[in-house]
Order: sequence, then structure tokens, then C-alpha cells
Amino acid sequence: MAKKLPDLISHYRAGTGSLLDLGCGTGTLLVALADRFDRLTGVDQSADMLRHAEAAADRAGVAVEFTRADLCEYRPDRTHSVVTCTYNTLNYLVDEDDLRRAARTMRAATADGGLAVLDAHPVWFVERAWSGRVFVEQNSEDVLEVWENPYDAASGRVDTTVTVVRRTPDGGWHRIHEVHPQRGHDPETVTDALREAGFTSVDTYAGLDREPVREDTRRVWYVAR
Repeated sequence: MAKKLPDLISHYRAGTGSLLDLGCGTGTLLVALADRFDRLTGVDQSADMLRHAEAAADRAGVAVEFTRADLCEYRPDRTHSVVTCTYNTLNYLVDEDDLRRAARTMRAATADGGLAVLDAHPVWFVERAWSGRVFVEQNSEDVLEVWENPYDAASGRVDTTVTVVRRTPDGGWHRIHEVHPQRGHDPETVTDALREAGFTSVDTYAGLDREPVREDTRRVWYVAR
């Protein structure tokens, strides 16, 4: 995304005065795009994520203003040239009212003539790729991950259960268990929420290269103005 977003901004003739990343996590995108914008702001509701993000920005010598806030409640004190909300952040909003509230946050944060760039897995991808499946990942001898994905077709919700087993320095094992409630959001639903929030146009793509959305698109990208 850091490589392709500048071309997208240029295509839409948006400015590069400031970037706001909603659901910024560990700050990866902000640090990667630091030389493209005059001002950087990151928002996340997790204090742990923000601690890692601040450390990453310090290591890179990048000035970023970080704020802890809920995406649905956050209201900026200024607008931004580009607002991003990516990497499944919207899929964690399992209530459509929260999706609409998040869209209002994005509109309030986006300057006139600016862009909001966001993504979401659609319902069809969740049903085909996640529903009821179990994934096991072992990228090293010291870490094993198991992802379970029970799916509720009525709500479109999948409560992904992640179990991580990590070897400790003393030769033992440490187990981490997390549940990640998510749901698919189809283009019509997201587009309607963005338009209701006050964006005048919303384009949908299968990627930042602006490919058209197809029935097998795994991640739908939205560019709202």
C-alpha cells in the first residue's frame, strides 16, 4: 500500500499536506509514507498498539501525532488531505450502525478536495475463504499459530479464534488466546454509509491499481471524495 498509495493520490489530484491513519495499529503505514506527507497522525483504540507505533516512529526518526480513540467516536480537531482506514479495520465493525458512525468520522476528518481510502473484505470472501475453516501457520520452530473461523451466515459474522504457542527462553511454552469478531461488508453497504456521511463520490476497486471489482475479489478498496 505504501508503494501504490502515492500513485492513487496523484491520480485523484489530492494534496499531501497531511495523512491521518485510522486504526493505525503499530504505525507501519505512517512510517512508510513519512516522506510523502508534511504531517502525520495516527489513531487507534489500543494503548498497546500505540506504544509499539510510537517506538517505531522514534526508531525511524519520524514525527507522528498519535491519539488513542475509538474510530466510531473520534472527531478530529482539523481535517486532512488523505485519510486511510485499512487492513480489516472496517471488518472489525460487526454492527452496521458502527460502520455508519465510522464513515462519519472519516468524512469529518477529510478536507474538502481530499481523499478517504479504505478497504474491507466483502461478505462473499468471508463465506468462501473463512467460513468454518482452520488455518495453521508455523513460520519458525519457536512459534505456532492456529486460526479457527466459526461463521454465522445470518449475521455474516465470523469470530476468528487465534491461538499462538511460543517457545520461551527457558525451553517452555507460552500460550496466547485471542478472539477477533469480524464480519464482511459488501460494496453497496460501505458505499451507502460513505454517501450518507457526506462524501459526494465513492469509487470501488479490487486493488490500489484501480482494477475493477469482480465476484472473486478478496478485498474491496474504496476511494471517497
